[in-house]
Amino acid sequence: MNNPTYREALNWASSYIQSNIDPTAPEFLLEAEHDWTPTQLVLHRNDEMIDFEFEIFKSQVERLMQNEPAQYIAGKAPFFGRTFTVNDQVLIPENETEELVEWVLTEFGEQPLKVLDLGTGSGVIGITLKLERPNWNVTASDISTAALNVATLNANDLNAEVEFIQSDIFTNLDEQKFDLIVSNPPYIGEEERDEMDESVLEYVPDLALFADNHGLAIYEKIFSNLKQILTPQGVLFAETGYGQEKMIKNLANRILPMATVETKHDINDKMRMVKISDLNESDK
Repeated sequence: MNNPTYREALNWASSYIQSNIDPTAPEFLLEAEHDWTPTQLVLHRNDEMIDFEFEIFKSQVERLMQNEPAQYIAGKAPFFGRTFTVNDQVLIPENETEELVEWVLTEFGEQPLKVLDLGTGSGVIGITLKLERPNWNVTASDISTAALNVATLNANDLNAEVEFIQSDIFTNLDEQKFDLIVSNPPYIGEEERDEMDESVLEYVPDLALFADNHGLAIYEKIFSNLKQILTPQGVLFAETGYGQEKMIKNLANRILPMATVETKHDINDKMRMVKISDLNESDK
């Protein structure tokens, strides 16, 4: 097929990819290649692809067939209306994380805050918070230097003034205190490995996914240090696994018995977020 139209290329991809592959992935690849919106792709569907573009597209579809996520193939992913660089050293940002950021922004306005994005990965949380709330002083940390390289690239591309620190939880934060911590830490238990998509297991770093103690080990470390790292009125917001509501509450109540613990469900009515505040007093 020489210089097919984009419609013809998508029809070929649709007939070629297997049922376990996201059927919208080929469209995403074309949109990412041209920085098109879905509407723009529709408008260009009858245009001929430029020289060699179909060969490149075919090679990308072959990578899809090997379970490689489309975002890693394209090297980019959307988040909160912006485009972020991603690779196989960081998580692909998901809708649940956007909902977490939206929850934070709804609860806090323009007042200056000292903020920590703990386990920043590609930087989507910290960078988005800084761009949406320019008055906030945002620090982002991660144990992975490879992830921090991606996050720094994204901050530079999006002109976000965020300080990045290599740190295992709170170890290298020099006893700083924060008004707000937002985190999407590893929270998947090893026993859940068999339930996960092959594309995630093959391409996403384990460091960003799995934690001991049924996925709660990182949370236990975070909760145990909150009183030392948060200011007196400080708040933690974090993403969790959808089956962890009771476990997260029990863990928080055991380590922080005076705190207020609030969970929040996502758009699919699955518990995916937790807020912990009032560490030293509670009206419960």
